Amino acid sequence: MFKLILVAIDGSEIGHRALEEALAVARSMKAALHAVHVVQTETYPTLMLNELEPPDLARQAVLDSLEREADEILAEAERQAAASGVRMTVHKRRGHPGAEITALAQELNADLTVIGSHGRGRIDRFILGSVSSYVVDHATSTVMVVRS
Repeated sequence: MFKLILVAIDGSEIGHRALEEALAVARSMKAALHAVHVVQTETYPTLMLNELEPPDLARQAVLDSLEREADEILAEAERQAAASGVRMTVHKRRGHPGAEITALAQELNADLTVIGSHGRGRIDRFILGSVSSYVVDHATSTVMVVRS
């Protein structure tokens, strides 16, 4: 029996599927549900910079954009949870996604962590490594990996 579930969401299709699975488990077990989106801060300092802008300004523009996107993803997840009758608490973290997800799961004392099998695309997996593998390897809770 799970009492507290953490679901990692990233705005991808597989992230939506992970949320749907987490909502179904939370509803059936009457568990508390938390969702987390991690703004990856260490990967983007040079990948998306406009050469016309000073590097610090360009980096900040990218980070601001990622923060806005995170807020939108979390707001949509809250709407989806409310529509399905599940109360959900959202968290926005910054840093390495795998490390932040596992750290939050530990802080919350989550019984179950739900995550998609991969993120937004092959390039992200190549650049970032496999977040789901990291979570499986480092989580102290049970992990459900949702496939597409």
